[in-house]
Amino acid sequence: MKTLGLLGLVAGVLVATAIASPWIAWGLGPRFTYARVFDRVFEVSLLLAVVLAWRTLDLGDAASIGFRSRDATREVARGFVFGIAGLGVGLGLCALCGALEPALRYGAAKTVRKAVLGVAAALAIGVGEETLFRGVLLRRLRRDLGRWSGVVVTTALYAAVHVVRRRGSGGVVHAGSGFEQLGGLLAPFADGAVLPQLVGLALLGAVLAAARLRSGALWLPIGVHAAFVAAFRVGRLFFGFAPAPWLVGAGWPPLVGGFAGMLAITVTGGLVLRHTRWRTFQLDNAPGSGALLLSR
Repeated sequence: MKTLGLLGLVAGVLVATAIASPWIAWGLGPRFTYARVFDRVFEVSLLLAVVLAWRTLDLGDAASIGFRSRDATREVARGFVFGIAGLGVGLGLCALCGALEPALRYGAAKTVRKAVLGVAAALAIGVGEETLFRGVLLRRLRRDLGRWSGVVVTTALYAAVHVVRRRGSGGVVHAGSGFEQLGGLLAPFADGAVLPQLVGLALLGAVLAAARLRSGALWLPIGVHAAFVAAFRVGRLFFGFAPAPWLVGAGWPPLVGGFAGMLAITVTGGLVLRHTRWRTFQLDNAPGSGALLLSR
C-alpha cells in the first residue's frame, strides 16, 4: 500500500530535519528563530522528497489530483464568496455578542499594502494546502483505503497538522534541539483545551473535501480555503477578538475553534452543498468508489 510508503517518507524527512536543522540554524545565525528554521527545513525537504518519489508512490498527474481546466477562475471566485458569506455570519455573531473589536493598526498606505499581501498569501496557502490535502493525499488515500475512509483520514490529518504546530522556546540551539522540537509536536494533544479547535478544523476539512468531490476539481476548495485565510490575515488589520473562548475559540487560526467559527463553516458547507452536485470524473479505480461518480 503506497500510503504507508508516503507516511514513511514523511517520517524520514522529520528525522532528517531534526538532525540537520540545528546545523542550518547555526549557519544562519540569530536572524531567524530556531522554530522557523525547523519549519522551513522540513517544508523544503518534504517538497524535494515528494518530487523525487512522485512516480514511485504513484501520486498522480495534475488532472487526477484535481487541476482540471474547468472554469478555474469562476470556481475559485465562487468558493471565495461561499467562504466570505459564512464568515460574515460568524463575524456578525461575534459583533452582536461584543466579541469583535475595531482595531486599525496602521496608516492607510501600509494597510492597503498589507491587505494586498494578505490576499496573495491566502491564495498561495489555499493552492498549496489544497494541492497537498484534497489533491495528493485524498487521491492516494482513496485509492488505498476506499472512498469514505480516505476522506475521513485526510480530514483528520488536516486537523492534526494545524494543531501540532509548535513554537520554540527561544533557548540556545544545540545538537538535540531538533529532537526536542520534534518531541514537542504532539504536546498539544495532551491538552483538552485543544479539542474544540480540532473539531472546528475537522469540520472545515470536511467542507473542503466535499467541495473537492462535488465540484470534481480543486478550484472550489481553493477559493473557500483562501477566504478563510484572508479573513484572518487581512481581517486582523481592521479588527481583533475580545476574550470569549466559547465564541471565538483559542489558538491559531482564530474563530475556528469557537461556536461562531463552526457556524461560519456550517453556513459555508451549506452553500457548497446547495450550489454543487456530483460531476463525472475518474476515481482511478479507488476501492469502494466505482469507476465514475454521477454525471452533472
